[in-house]
Amino acid sequence: MKPMRRAALTIPAALLLGACGLAQATPTPQPTLQPTPEPTPTGAPTLAPTLEPTPEVTPGPADVPNLAAGSTAITNAPGLRVRSRAGVDQRVITSLGVDARLLVGMGPVFIDGVGWYLVRDADPADPAFTEGWVAAGFEPDPFLVPAGFAVDDNPYLAGYANDAPGEYGPVRLPDDGAVTLRWVAAGLGPDGCSFAVDIRAGSGEAVPAVRTTVGSYPAPGELYSQFFREHPELRGDLFVTVTSSCSWAIGFVREPAAATPSPTPGG
Repeated sequence: MKPMRRAALTIPAALLLGACGLAQATPTPQPTLQPTPEPTPTGAPTLAPTLEPTPEVTPGPADVPNLAAGSTAITNAPGLRVRSRAGVDQRVITSLGVDARLLVGMGPVFIDGVGWYLVRDADPADPAFTEGWVAAGFEPDPFLVPAGFAVDDNPYLAGYANDAPGEYGPVRLPDDGAVTLRWVAAGLGPDGCSFAVDIRAGSGEAVPAVRTTVGSYPAPGELYSQFFREHPELRGDLFVTVTSSCSWAIGFVREPAAATPSPTPGG
């Protein structure tokens, strides 16, 4: 009888190792590689905007103080020069201090970049002068400011000024026509300008009074009472039409009454 063969026992290796208390070798972990961050592109530096300097505004005719013909004013600046005509190169008559009293006769007319008024001395203090032109300055700090005092003898009946055409009035003239029309015009550009004045009574026909062309130099003029005496239709309320591209001013001035001759001794 053949002896029995023992069956081979097949024991899984894992169970064997576990039974003997031996741990299975753990593989060494590989380091996880973090992706290298892409470099952030450096942008061009932001430049602060360059601030342009604010240009200084040059004052013009609209900035000249508005003073009516026949009104009173006082000086608002020391050393204000009175000139024989409007313009910075005209002859100086005298110089005024602050608060000098003046009577406004005509203006403003814009010459040499300055507004000018014809004024009369209304201050009993020195210096004394009869009439002259002064620079008015510009708002908000003009050389002339309105005043409230009154004068006993005011020959200025009316006055108008502009740098464009227009119609003005009414102007009441004395019955005897003893009036002088004064005017001055200046070109605002190098090409000069034309200046025309027509006068009419009410709805009557206009009478040509002034016709002239002005070059680079300011042009003053006067139309004496003889003109009004030759036009008796120009009585009562008159209206003035100015056609011009100049800077201009006109004024109606009452002429002084003719002196009464003294009686001849023994006559």
